Amino acid sequence: MTDVFFADRLLTPLAAIPAAVLAVEDGRILAAAPRADFTPPAHARLHRLGGVFLAPGLLDLHVHGGAGFDFMAADASALAAIRRHLARHGVTSFLATTVSAPWDATCAAVERLAALGCDLHLEGPFLSPLRPGVHPLHDLLLPTLERLDQLRQRAPDRLRLITLAPELDGALAFLAAARQRGIEVSLGHSDADLAQARAAVRAGARHVTHAFNAMRPLHHRDPGLLGEALANPQLSAEIIADGIHVDPLLVDLFLRLKGPQHAVLVSDGISATGCGDGRFQLGPIAVEVAQGRCLADGRLAGSVLTLDQAVRNVMAFAGWDLAPALRLASLNPAALLGWTHKGRLAPGADADFLVLSPSGAVLETYIAGQKVD
Repeated sequence: MTDVFFADRLLTPLAAIPAAVLAVEDGRILAAAPRADFTPPAHARLHRLGGVFLAPGLLDLHVHGGAGFDFMAADASALAAIRRHLARHGVTSFLATTVSAPWDATCAAVERLAALGCDLHLEGPFLSPLRPGVHPLHDLLLPTLERLDQLRQRAPDRLRLITLAPELDGALAFLAAARQRGIEVSLGHSDADLAQARAAVRAGARHVTHAFNAMRPLHHRDPGLLGEALANPQLSAEIIADGIHVDPLLVDLFLRLKGPQHAVLVSDGISATGCGDGRFQLGPIAVEVAQGRCLADGRLAGSVLTLDQAVRNVMAFAGWDLAPALRLASLNPAALLGWTHKGRLAPGADADFLVLSPSGAVLETYIAGQKVD
């Protein structure tokens, strides 16, 4: 059965098509076009949505949990709750993100999440002890090929992204081996200088984890990893656009430098997201949440940002229109992962899409053509 959705505008997100139609069949997009260019098949179900926009589902590369549940401890029931929470905020795909913990616990979490069908981002333990953020120092490890193989054995074809401090001993060999195995590497939690950052780019790094946070600050004579992230068009870079992790002025500057092609929005959302104030977990780390700020021993520990709010924040902080702001949370993260079936409204892509108000509020979410309640 074909479902045909009519809306005021379709944001692909590379184009804004007025008076548009989106046709869906068997969980895939059949057509995304002006109404005048598409004739619905006989017996198609027609959905006339009125004054709304259709847009691709969002993809969060960096999220630790939500709705009271943390990925490091999530079972099938908890995972279902996190998925529902994310879908309510427009996220139709995500990388379940780990946090540094004892190695056995990390491997067990990776194996469990992979078995539950999650694609994974490993944030830790291959981080700099000089820039750990809230990651426990005693759980940080050097990157080795043996550990990479252990991870791959626990999560065959599910490990998509690893955050790595490139100045660590063995990091460049680890990075090259990961890329050879189809795993992207993101530079982060790092005290790398400019030469070390550039060596990592030559070795195959293509992304940077939460720019500005947990890295050597920018200095006019010592630009470091942050300088390379901002200046190098070979690198995409993610930012937590909550106005807490990075001041709105610098979010605007970041977006001007990286542009609509190379900036990526992430939530870095933890279990507390959607739950209000209180005490929550980020892996083994106890986090106190108050007035939107997540702290562990006085340091920021993830966020309660949702990805749809990050999109709206880009509109507010930098004056962007909705379509390019959406690109930062849909097409761009999908491109990093090489997922041509995600992050866009185009024939053949997965029918993961959103019904939005003109201001970017999520009204409905569809995954594989099915509305998420």
